[in-house]
Amino acid sequence: MPQNKLIEYYNNQLATFRIHFTNTVNRQGVEDIHQLRVFTKRIRTILAIMEISSQGEFRKKEHIHLFLEPFRLAGELREIQLHLHLISAYESKYLSPYKEYLIESQKQANENLLEGLARFDFEKLEELNKVLLKKIENVTNEIASKESRTYLLSKLKRVEELKDNINDDQKLHKIRIHLRAVMETLRLMNALEPSNEMREVKFQPKSLNDIIGKCHDQILLIASLERFIQQSAHERIIQYLSTLINDLVNENNVARKNINTLLVSYLSQTV
Repeated sequence: MPQNKLIEYYNNQLATFRIHFTNTVNRQGVEDIHQLRVFTKRIRTILAIMEISSQGEFRKKEHIHLFLEPFRLAGELREIQLHLHLISAYESKYLSPYKEYLIESQKQANENLLEGLARFDFEKLEELNKVLLKKIENVTNEIASKESRTYLLSKLKRVEELKDNINDDQKLHKIRIHLRAVMETLRLMNALEPSNEMREVKFQPKSLNDIIGKCHDQILLIASLERFIQQSAHERIIQYLSTLINDLVNENNVARKNINTLLVSYLSQTV
């Protein structure tokens, strides 16, 4: 029987996830946390395609639930780390209280993440994987490739449906999520069938997704600054941060126009 590339790919991604999980526990580095989330997203995409390919034999719900807490807690810490990185571009004494607030928030988010990772049930994951692998062992590489293509096209369709709503923060984020799924599906398709004719589009969604990601990071920073202003009684700090927020909003509006142009171009080649 031919090697089951879907199972092999899943096991490889899971092994790498465990490496980043251990690194995050040991040092909570910015890149460790980022990669923990990247591989969680990758695994979620594979699980979705496994569910489709098994024609209902496998259900991904329990697997997805297992990854929810570490993904959420890592996201909360990463968001703070990104805020600290973004404000490092500005030099003003009026930013010091906000920076101190972020540093304190980061300490708590660190603790929350470590506690959440300690609760992650690898034994449960092993049990679920035994059932999963049994239910998809008969899924051929050809079926997995075909269903991956179907899944990819469904994600591109969702992006197409949302493309006129990039000024809506939530819908812009959904576009980013769908594009990430496109990237991860193309990665899987390349593993299943390296000669697949769709592999040549795998780079463009990454560059577009990165631009949307930076725009989204800015949106989150603006929201964080607005929350901090509500807690501040210092008039000069409020004035400075309000001006900074206004500048960030203007930059963000320009970025969205650029995203719109790139998105239209990308979709014209893929949908």
